[in-house]
Amino acid sequence: MEAELSRQLSALRVEIEENGAVTSKRYSSVPPPKDISFFRTEREHTLRRGLQVAEALPVQSPADVMQRELDSCLSLEYTPDSLPPLLHQFYTDRSYHLAQIKYLLMLRWRRFCRHASVIEKLYPHYKDQVSNLTSEYEDAVQRARRLSASRERILSGRGNPANLLAQDDVVIYLRWLVCHLHSVQHVYNFLTVLHYMPACERKEKKPQAKESVDGISGPAHSVPLHTAHLEEFLPELQDLLAHFHLSYDARRLRSSADEMELFSVVWREFRTMFRHQERMKTFPQYGGTEVRESQWGRKSASSALRKEADWMPFIQVKPRRDPWQQKLVTKLKEKKRVDELLKMHSSFLQVSDLHDVAAALKEHSAASASRGGEARRHEASEIWTSIYSAASPARARIIQETRCGGRGDHDRSLRSQSTTGESYSFMNSLQLLGLDDSLEEGSSDAMVTRGAYLSLMHLRHLKLRQLQRVSLGLLNYLRSVERSLTFDLAGLQLEDRELCSTAEETGWMNAAGGGRGEAGGLGAMQYSHNTPVDCKVRCSEFMEFAEVENLHDFYSSEGRFVHTQDQRGFYIVYDAALKDLEELENELLLVGSHFIQRNRMKKSGRGTGVTAGVHSGSDFDRVALLLDLWTCETEFLESKVQLLNCYYEAYQHAAGTEERCALARVITDIMHSRPQLDLNQDYFVQVYRAEIGCLRSHQQLIKNILDNQIEKQRQYLQRIWRDDRKNSVHDYGLPPNYVPKHLVSLGGSRRVHPSLCLASAVYHGLVQAHSELCQLHRATSITDKLALRQQLLQQALQSWSDLAPPGVSYSAQIQKDLFSDFFFEDPYLVQKVGLRFISSAEERDMTQGRERQAYAVETFSRLLELVTIRHRLLGSASETAHLAQLYRHVASELGFDDFHLHLRPVQFEVAEQKDKAEPRPVFITATLEDDSCVDRFTPSHLPLSIQELDENQTGRFSFSSEEAVIHLMNKQSVENLQVTLACQVTQKNALMSALKLVCLCRRAESVMSSAEIEAAYHSDKEVSKPGRDTNSLQEKSDSSPSARTPTTTKERLMEAFVSIQLEKVGLRDEMLNSFRKKKQAAGGLIKTPEEAAEIKRRLIMDFLKQFSTQISQYGVRAQIVAYYYSLNFLLDDIPSIRRSHFTTSDLCPDLRMLQRRQLLSADGKTLLNLWFLPPFSQVLHVFKTLDVSECAAALRHTLQIVSALHDIVYYLVSFSRLGNAEDSDAPGSLAADWGGTEGIGAELLEIQHQVERLSDPSCPESVGCLLQLRRQILLLQFDTAVRHLIREVLLSSGDVASYQSVTDNMASALPLLSDSIQADVFSATLPVPRPLQARGCQAQRMYPWRSFTACQGLFPLHVWDVPPIEYCMQLCLSGLSDRRRLQANAAILGVSLLMEDVLNSGREAEPGDELCLEAEAGKTDAPIRVQLVLKGFLLMMKQLQVFKESWARTHLGVQTFRTAGSYQQFVKLYRAEIFYPSMRALAEQTRKERDYEVLISGSQALLPPPGASEVDVKAWQLHKLLESAECDMIRAVQRRISGEMTLWPQIVETFIQQLMEGAEEADGQLRVSQDRLQRCLTHLGCSLTERERRSFLLYSQFYEQILQQETQLLCQREQDLKNLKDSQTSNSHKEAAAVCRGMMLEISALKAQVAHLEQEKSFLEERLSLKFKERYDPLVRHLVSTCIQLKARLDEHSRQMEQDVSEMVNRTRGEGVDRIIKLKKKYGCTKDNDGLTLTRLKKEEVHELQQENSRLTALLCKLRAVSSWRRLVDQEKLHRQLLQTQQREISCRAEALRVKMMSEEEVVLLQEELDVVGKVLSRCQAECSSTKKLLSRKTEELQVSRHQSAQEACSRQELDSYRVQSLEQMRADVQDRERQVRALSEQLDRGSRVNQLHRQRSAKEIRQVKGKLQQALSLKQEAFQRVDKLQDQVNDMEAAFSRCTSMTGPHRTGQQQQLQLGSLSNYNTLQDSATQSRHQRAETARSRPDTRIDRPKAVSEPERHSEVNLNKNTNLRVLQ
Repeated sequence: MEAELSRQLSALRVEIEENGAVTSKRYSSVPPPKDISFFRTEREHTLRRGLQVAEALPVQSPADVMQRELDSCLSLEYTPDSLPPLLHQFYTDRSYHLAQIKYLLMLRWRRFCRHASVIEKLYPHYKDQVSNLTSEYEDAVQRARRLSASRERILSGRGNPANLLAQDDVVIYLRWLVCHLHSVQHVYNFLTVLHYMPACERKEKKPQAKESVDGISGPAHSVPLHTAHLEEFLPELQDLLAHFHLSYDARRLRSSADEMELFSVVWREFRTMFRHQERMKTFPQYGGTEVRESQWGRKSASSALRKEADWMPFIQVKPRRDPWQQKLVTKLKEKKRVDELLKMHSSFLQVSDLHDVAAALKEHSAASASRGGEARRHEASEIWTSIYSAASPARARIIQETRCGGRGDHDRSLRSQSTTGESYSFMNSLQLLGLDDSLEEGSSDAMVTRGAYLSLMHLRHLKLRQLQRVSLGLLNYLRSVERSLTFDLAGLQLEDRELCSTAEETGWMNAAGGGRGEAGGLGAMQYSHNTPVDCKVRCSEFMEFAEVENLHDFYSSEGRFVHTQDQRGFYIVYDAALKDLEELENELLLVGSHFIQRNRMKKSGRGTGVTAGVHSGSDFDRVALLLDLWTCETEFLESKVQLLNCYYEAYQHAAGTEERCALARVITDIMHSRPQLDLNQDYFVQVYRAEIGCLRSHQQLIKNILDNQIEKQRQYLQRIWRDDRKNSVHDYGLPPNYVPKHLVSLGGSRRVHPSLCLASAVYHGLVQAHSELCQLHRATSITDKLALRQQLLQQALQSWSDLAPPGVSYSAQIQKDLFSDFFFEDPYLVQKVGLRFISSAEERDMTQGRERQAYAVETFSRLLELVTIRHRLLGSASETAHLAQLYRHVASELGFDDFHLHLRPVQFEVAEQKDKAEPRPVFITATLEDDSCVDRFTPSHLPLSIQELDENQTGRFSFSSEEAVIHLMNKQSVENLQVTLACQVTQKNALMSALKLVCLCRRAESVMSSAEIEAAYHSDKEVSKPGRDTNSLQEKSDSSPSARTPTTTKERLMEAFVSIQLEKVGLRDEMLNSFRKKKQAAGGLIKTPEEAAEIKRRLIMDFLKQFSTQISQYGVRAQIVAYYYSLNFLLDDIPSIRRSHFTTSDLCPDLRMLQRRQLLSADGKTLLNLWFLPPFSQVLHVFKTLDVSECAAALRHTLQIVSALHDIVYYLVSFSRLGNAEDSDAPGSLAADWGGTEGIGAELLEIQHQVERLSDPSCPESVGCLLQLRRQILLLQFDTAVRHLIREVLLSSGDVASYQSVTDNMASALPLLSDSIQADVFSATLPVPRPLQARGCQAQRMYPWRSFTACQGLFPLHVWDVPPIEYCMQLCLSGLSDRRRLQANAAILGVSLLMEDVLNSGREAEPGDELCLEAEAGKTDAPIRVQLVLKGFLLMMKQLQVFKESWARTHLGVQTFRTAGSYQQFVKLYRAEIFYPSMRALAEQTRKERDYEVLISGSQALLPPPGASEVDVKAWQLHKLLESAECDMIRAVQRRISGEMTLWPQIVETFIQQLMEGAEEADGQLRVSQDRLQRCLTHLGCSLTERERRSFLLYSQFYEQILQQETQLLCQREQDLKNLKDSQTSNSHKEAAAVCRGMMLEISALKAQVAHLEQEKSFLEERLSLKFKERYDPLVRHLVSTCIQLKARLDEHSRQMEQDVSEMVNRTRGEGVDRIIKLKKKYGCTKDNDGLTLTRLKKEEVHELQQENSRLTALLCKLRAVSSWRRLVDQEKLHRQLLQTQQREISCRAEALRVKMMSEEEVVLLQEELDVVGKVLSRCQAECSSTKKLLSRKTEELQVSRHQSAQEACSRQELDSYRVQSLEQMRADVQDRERQVRALSEQLDRGSRVNQLHRQRSAKEIRQVKGKLQQALSLKQEAFQRVDKLQDQVNDMEAAFSRCTSMTGPHRTGQQQQLQLGSLSNYNTLQDSATQSRHQRAETARSRPDTRIDRPKAVSEPERHSEVNLNKNTNLRVLQ
């Protein structure tokens, strides 16, 4: 096949060269093909990617994640090696994105532009947009083809694609990157807040549901009861009247006459609406003959057609459901406990006869109003049956016949009335006529309410039918949206009138199928094209046309009804929507029946006083219950549709494949979401209200986000498309231009905003946050989950409304330098920087030619690096600001201050030498007692992390101007920015680790008892008392001052607090000491600042690595706490497992067991107790006194062991819960058939035995490796069972529904348990270039940031990162019944048996390409080696399943099996083409082909050869599937090459090949039978006809589109012309008179306006003067008040100066006196100091009096100022009032004048109108007479036309009769041909059977010949032995028996001759049979040329027989 492909490639290349041989340049629409080696490499790559299946979900340590993120910050993203593949991938994706954008615009133009005026205005702009997109698309395609050499280099390792890069390649990408990163910033900031909401949640709030559902009858907390009193159902009646807009006040009902009046109004409305509803419920089949004749479905939305949903098998995206809710519904469906009366009520809604419905409702109301007490309850069943006999008459007859007699005449009369409805009732007639006045007001008789109750029943019936139809419209709309998604994602096209999928698989589809979550596997089409962009071009063939075909539906709404129209304009309802409505109705009946039963049991369980009606349930109003169900369900569907519309609008803007798939997943999840019903509640309304409230909050949130994003993008587009720029090559890469010149838009928007795809990230963020909240709160009930969901959505709404701009927490300078988007987010300004840099280099003559190109590429690569670093820095800074705010809240709650967050900046140059850095305290609580080690520095604004280390040099940068950016365009500045980014990322991770630890410890502490905590602390102290070496480190920590036992919750949580300052300060001091030492050692060698900066960068990087390693330990501790918290919560439900296998801290063992109360020893190198469950406080303390590296290693081993043990236990418990019969959430309920507690205990004991079998059972590394392998095997075992065995069992049993349920659910569940990449929309827009893999070493080296984002997501660290094992396992099997679950259990056990067979066989399967590093050290251990063998086998089974599904899609053309017949067809085909050939080859290899042939003869089962192991069976099947896949790939390339070549040679070649297949060669001539020649000629004619048909179709489609467009324009022109003619009058004189009269009126009006304007001018002058006065008076007053205030301040200042001077004098005087006294004492003066003291006292008294005087003076000044201020205010108020009065006076005068003028104009106009009316009246009389004459003339013409129509009808009947005769003749001919074909097929079958019998007979003869040969050989050997014996006897007795010897000699010679002749004859017979067999096989091979070529190792059957014959011939010769 490959040789044939090579010949085709050469032929195509030659043909292209011949077409371009005339000119020097080749012109061909087909590019030259690649060589054969290229396609071989592509096939190898595709198959290799297909073999890379997903393994089990690995356990990732936060420390590893932080380290990898830090490494990505310090690595370059754009290098000469990485840039060419990146740009190639960009232009490949860009071409597809541009094609999609153009398709969206063309589709909107076709769908929504219907008016000529709109087309004329918008067509030029639309044409410009389309042409610009087309030109950019072609440019992108050319660039992608040129850069495809970079992809070939990655695959082959040859070439240098760096020389292919041009400056424009990088510039276009730079423009796109700047715009793209700007568009995601705002949503990214909100996602940051959303991601950390679980960490900032404090109190458990349970908000009440505020949303209400309209139309709920009765209370919403219980099932409604029957009521016949008016005052009880009057509110519901009023609501129903208002709902149907009936103008009647039900509160006026006083008598039966009023009620009958009400009923008459209701009855008229009921008849009208019932008929309308019946019409809306009638759906003829789409495309039927009666539909074409009646035009049903075109006239109005009330007449719709039923259309088949033929796209359902191609649905790509599967919904993610709630497993427990689906399991609950499955249980309800399995039990089938439906209330019969409720079911009869529901079926009664489908009755179509109006009179039957009215009679039944009348009987119901009569029975409810007249009967009461026990009699009504006793006969409830018979009454309901008789009333609803119209719905189910057969069932009613059966019930009536089985009931016992004796009911009396009342039952018979009731039945007769219900069936006939014709009996007369005098009282009924009086009441209907309103003549029964015997009932007074206030009467309590139930008959009073009969008319009102009858009205209530009729309105209820109408509303129920209306709600069902509304629900059907909504379900139909959802199915239509699903159809649009399927057509887009699957790329559906019509081929041979059948739909087929042409799209490639996305990353999500690859993960759902078992891959690693990256596109490019078996579902890719790259292997058949020259370049990846050629594959994209094939998917975008519509780019060549000016129009596109609309394949999507149209939607319209009418009230609450949603109508759907297909592309042809027919109103349709899909049959899938009708099935959905039926399933919904059945589900609602089950739910309603459950609540009826529950309320019945609840009432009957209350004790005495319970009537029989309660036991029977007849007191419940089932109609009201149905109304509540459908009302709630309709409200839920409407809210769901509104939410879905928001995401669907975003989907309409998405351009990328991955982005559209992500939004399609969101839409599909919303589409299939169901309310989470809590069956333990008394009623369902509360849950519905909560669900509807959540949907509305979600819709409000996403609508606000999308509106804000659109508005910001509009502003940004107006900003970048400035100066009226025209689209050119200099504008490529920008978003599509926005031209806001017209208010009319296409379908709501003429713009496409690809950034709206970020809506999917918001949805997944909400889902992730809700999941984490439920896990943290351990919310298991539906009520708790709904409360948390409501709280989350409300908090998200509040956070969005309060979302501050990025950078608010930072200083103004940082906001300007970093967060300002004025310069560095403008693509043209950024591009200008690069161009200026290049031009400056050219001016200096630095670059020329190729060097200039390389320099330009390098310059723009550096700009790309700056853009990327700034984006990451913005994101990290925003996250840090938000986390810092949360950190402050946590610190204040725990009693710590904010300064723990900050570190005082110390510059390198001024830092002091510290001999020894202060060690950080072991316990943070020690700082509360002694805070001397803490610096109380708190800055006013949050600084960047780099500014705490080096603000002056490394942390100095700016992106705010062109000059600042130019300063960054060097290597040193880029490295500084990398270090800055690394510092910020490390700070962010440190804050996240600190918050995560506190959050998880808070949750763990909430479930931990005080006794456990006390025991844990006592155990810690007791363990540390013995004087062992391993516990010496722990003794130091216990002897510290803070090692006391905390007593309160706050004290225990305080130990989990992490001080960022204390973690940094020691390392920072060491860094500064190192800098001083290096500076001193270098001396004067550091001469430039660059050298000093280099030293600083190295030191800062060392600091960051140490700090990251140190702070990551808190993240690891938090993860360990999370695992133990989850495990403790799980074991609380199964206390027997906890007591028997685990050790907890609340137990009190003896002294010998004290050391066993730890997982690892104090040094972390010895495993002590695997089954110990420590409290979180012990996890916080353990290993704290060790060195950082030793502590990290010990924590890593602890995490490996704890995570593996947690997942193993969780898997075992979840597996046991899969078989729970009633409630899977019940604590301690484990199914015994699925393992139960015994199975869990046995598995845990087995794990302990395997640990003990290790060479070193106390080695944590070996134990962790063993447990991790065991964990991976359990997850892979479940994955294999679900993907392979369970689905095969379900298909084999014919249960396609269960198979489909498992297939849909596993697509969402199993990827969560595997290591497949869960890509988000951010990583999808910035992907790792193909063919690199995101996890590959090459991708991590070339694209560190993109690879990290693709693997870890946008937010690599999560608050809760424990895998949802139980959720995934329950989801896979949630749709199975109990019986199917037993089959699933058997299938899972079958996987275990296969694994046992693998171990027993001794064959080892390769475990895969990658193994865990921990397994390398323990490969010699038997348990680890066993686990590796099992892992390899399970991965091989997964690979086999992936290739088997791909093979089924290729050969059968089905995505999934929809019927059991298709699966049986697959099994037969797979057995014939894959299984039997592979098993036969395996048997030949093991030399057991004979045994295998005997085994499979007459058997239809898939049996392997005897003795073959499962590993060999799977391996050989996989090998055969690989061969088949490669052959299919070669055929795909051949088909493409054949399509690109000329069609004629292909037809001729096919004709020759078919002719040669049946030819026989004899004597140098070819003989062809006549039949064979006829068949070949027929096929040739068909091929030619098909070619002509295709050409005709292509041309007809082209011209049809032109005609359609021209016809549309012509119709629009005709409509405009018609409107223009209608607007024109018939008489020109009247037109002239009207014009003159109009001109006169205008002149008079103008004169009046001139007078009015003059008067208004005077008014305006007065008003302007008043306005100026009003404007300047406050300014003057303000100036005066300001002067007064200034004067007051000056006075105050002078007084203050005087006061200060006096105080200074007084203080100086006091100091002087004191000094004088001291001098006296010093020199021994004996004079008394009383005088001085007295003087000082007096002066002080004087000073105080002066101060008092100044204060009084100040108060007096203030009083004066206040009085003056009040006076000014009063004056201003009076002046303002005066101005307002004057203005009112002016306006009143103007209004009076205006009214006067208007009245005069109205008088004139009325007079003119009166004259015109008189003229029109006379004209109408004349027209009436002329119309009468015309009517008579038309009557005569009508009679003539009727006569002609009668004659035409007769002629048509004759033609119909002729047509019928011809059809009958044609039918007879067709039947004859069918008989001939049937006879020929029978002959063919008979011939095939004869050939088969002939082959069996030949095989039997061959076996007989073999037996004869064996027998002859044995006879010859015996004869030779006897001859030897006789020879010896002859030699001994030669002398004695001479006469006997003479007779024996001839006899022996005759025997030998006879023996030789016999052997030769047998040999000739065998040779003839072998030759005949060889000729037969050759003929068979010649008749089947497409037979697979066997492998060289396998030996064919004729060769093996010839070998046997040759060996036997040799033996015969030896014997002779």
